[in-house]
Amino acid sequence: MNRTDVIVVGAGPTGLFLASELALRGVKTTVLERLTEPDPTIKSGSINVASAEILDRRGLLPAAEEVQRRRLAEANAFTAGRSNRTVRELTDAAGRTSRRFPVLGHFAGIMFQHDLVDQDDPVLAAHTAVANGIMVPQHDLELLLGDHCARLGVEIRRGVEVRGLRSAGADFDDDADVVVETDVGDFNARWVVAADGGRSVVRKQLGVDFVGTDPELVGYQAIADFDDPSELRRGWNWTPHGIYTYGPVPGRILVARFAPQPEDKNAPVTVDELQSAVREVTGVPVTITGLRGRATRWSDNARQARTYRRGRVLLAGDAAHVHSPFSAQGLNLGIGDAVNLGWKLVATIQGHAPAGLLDTYHAERHPIGAWVLDWTRAQVALLRGDERTARLRDVVGGELFAVPGATNRMIALSSGILQRYDVADDATGPVGSIAGDVELGAGTRLADHAHDGRFVLVDRSADGRYADVAAGLESLVTYVADPDVAQPSLFVRPDGIIAWADGSENAADHARKLLDVAIQRWLG
Repeated sequence: MNRTDVIVVGAGPTGLFLASELALRGVKTTVLERLTEPDPTIKSGSINVASAEILDRRGLLPAAEEVQRRRLAEANAFTAGRSNRTVRELTDAAGRTSRRFPVLGHFAGIMFQHDLVDQDDPVLAAHTAVANGIMVPQHDLELLLGDHCARLGVEIRRGVEVRGLRSAGADFDDDADVVVETDVGDFNARWVVAADGGRSVVRKQLGVDFVGTDPELVGYQAIADFDDPSELRRGWNWTPHGIYTYGPVPGRILVARFAPQPEDKNAPVTVDELQSAVREVTGVPVTITGLRGRATRWSDNARQARTYRRGRVLLAGDAAHVHSPFSAQGLNLGIGDAVNLGWKLVATIQGHAPAGLLDTYHAERHPIGAWVLDWTRAQVALLRGDERTARLRDVVGGELFAVPGATNRMIALSSGILQRYDVADDATGPVGSIAGDVELGAGTRLADHAHDGRFVLVDRSADGRYADVAAGLESLVTYVADPDVAQPSLFVRPDGIIAWADGSENAADHARKLLDVAIQRWLG
């Protein structure tokens, strides 16, 4: 048998990033993937700010920025010199990429408008460092993360189909290996993480309930060659038969219509099927002459696993939750799962995890997943083609979004930067939130000190009063002295969540006690 510490099933963005997190801290990890090559199918067109910040904390922001530069050039070329909202809102007057908070995205096809955003909002201003690295399509992200895994020595076994799993003991709660059964033989591991998509073989084998709401939409997405696409309107468009968007790169088309689900959801999408859907929804008699890559069929099926853990087997990404792809929330939700789970599983395997640490994965991520499902359901409700829903869209997009601060709130929610966890019994201020863009002395940022996946303790005190806390914990904690009494000292988890801050309302001795509590809670 092939034996390793952790087997990750699935080499999508969630599986690859999780594998890299494990390998970064010395855990032997094997990824099993059914496909022989990274899937070039057109899926999510970008990542959100929270995901870009995760890449930043692992030193991957420069690679993401290079992808964005290339994609913006393609989008600009697609417009042939005409005004393009994506390019305009991500660049300044000189054509340089912006360092403001990126105004990119939509809610139910209602685009976020740059002129309705208050860039001085401190919530947004704390998350601008990654503005040049969010336009990263899913395929590019998989290639980027694949290279990252290769540098870390992750074993990725492609062309391996997982057929089931069993415990080497009585059940998956035993202190025994998990055996993963594949078409090329069995693999043994202490732990298994299923990141094998919405139709997860592992989740089904475990018998974990996948509960939620049935689909109403049938959607398609592809990069296609058209005989004459001139009548297809760029951007999001509603019609009596559904919704569609064309662009921002040549040939990219997404259409969705309220219709019964096909009898065979797994059947490949043919040119004729896609062309019929495009013609019906757009009302334009276009002819599709070919596809670049594979077209995808999707729905607004919204379901979530009741539990993200069954003993030594855990679920992440689409294996744990599925929903419509609007706003690319699924990709980002999966990356968030991976960064939350990775360090906790490392600590458990290496024997320094406090009691119950791994259970906080479900406790923290399941509510976030439930929120995202409702966020996407709300968008589907606004997509209907009837006149009453059209008037509701007018109110939401034309009236509510114009209220001062409303667009800021929607962008912040969509970008993932408002996610919070219950990390302390008496959390105040920033505790429980994402650290974001924290600038330090000597021209560095917090993210620069987080590349190796350790906790980061930023000591802003004038006398370095927290230095002794990190003594003896050097393998787990990076200590950064940054005297600046105007700013709070911070204790930040490997996933970027602030676990402690010495706010000005805390006396020095009380702040120290709270830091000790945080270290005991998260490091044991």
